[in-house]
Amino acid sequence: MNNKGQVGVVVAILVVSLLVAVLVIIQTYYVPQWMKEREAEHMDVVANQFASLKYSIDLLATEKSSSPLINSVTLGSKELPYFVSSRAFGSLQILSPQESNFSISVSGDGRSLQRFYEKARQGNVSYINSIEIFGIWISDLESGDCYEASSPFFNISLTASGGSDISLNLVIKNGSGSVVFNNVMYVGKAGEIKWIDLLDNLYNFSSQILPYIQFPLNVTINCSNNGSFILKGYRYGNIGAVNLPPLNLQRMGEIKYSSQNAYFVNQNYIYEGGAVILEQHSGGTVIHPPIMHIENGSIPYINMTVVDIVGMEGKMGAAGYGTYPIRTNYSSTYHTGALGTLNLTIYSRYADAWQRYMESALNASGISYTITEGDGYISISFDNIEIEMDIVKVCAQVGPGWIV
Repeated sequence: MNNKGQVGVVVAILVVSLLVAVLVIIQTYYVPQWMKEREAEHMDVVANQFASLKYSIDLLATEKSSSPLINSVTLGSKELPYFVSSRAFGSLQILSPQESNFSISVSGDGRSLQRFYEKARQGNVSYINSIEIFGIWISDLESGDCYEASSPFFNISLTASGGSDISLNLVIKNGSGSVVFNNVMYVGKAGEIKWIDLLDNLYNFSSQILPYIQFPLNVTINCSNNGSFILKGYRYGNIGAVNLPPLNLQRMGEIKYSSQNAYFVNQNYIYEGGAVILEQHSGGTVIHPPIMHIENGSIPYINMTVVDIVGMEGKMGAAGYGTYPIRTNYSSTYHTGALGTLNLTIYSRYADAWQRYMESALNASGISYTITEGDGYISISFDNIEIEMDIVKVCAQVGPGWIV
């Protein structure tokens, strides 16, 4: 009997058994760990891609730029070579307002924001919220004419003097009485001047007074019979029921990424209303907040930019594996607002995430509020507040071959 041959067979069997044991340990213990780390890294990549997507849409919303921007989102991660492992997949969708179930509205009692055009000779123009045009219209200039407009933040006086040639002297002071402009800005025939644009950089109103006005603003006007002040912009109207924006603008679309991981916990990333929300089985959280400014002044103030994603038919999604581009471009902006006793209501599948974010933001500002959470919504009540909102429509499409 050949003992050396038996020993060789035993050694070979032991080596093979050891190799199999090592491969089994690697396959059953290390491969799942490696794949879990790979899928977790992929989720971090998607989180960064959604942060970049939000930054691009924020840029479109604030700049109102017509130039499209392109971002990309990676669906899934590769399996490990040489070992038995499962590939992760994902889906990217642009959800319509009916599918997203997201909406935001303001209701209550107070004054609603509205566009206005006022040509005033005598009296008050009240609750002005923004100024787009501000100037003096002269219908029939005569010596001795005087045009005055005053508020807590400025005092404007234009006086006419002279004979055949009339001189117009313009004096503009800020709220503390300091002169920002004092000069003869016209000398000539009476009928040759009709319009003085007070927002012209020449008069320093737009640079030294307008940025420091605290709206809403009341302006008292007193003019001679030969002219008037013209104001255009936004103002708050009469007291009444508030319900805004219009119903057709309350419901909004969103962008959603859903993972199909084999090892790591599944996660959803949602771009909704200007915020990026991370959702998993334990709940959701706002990881990138919307554009929102809060001030706690004599009248608390909230300014929000809310984004409505509008998908292009035939370019609403992708699924599987790979990196897919998303093209976004600015469409339009609807500006609205209200002042009074108001309720801000947000309907969302991720109401818990919105509640935690809004509570954190409002608590940091010191504004008094009451929050109510219902089935798929939160409602925040304020006793006296000013809320302004820009609803920005942004068109989006997934995949190459853009529709323009």
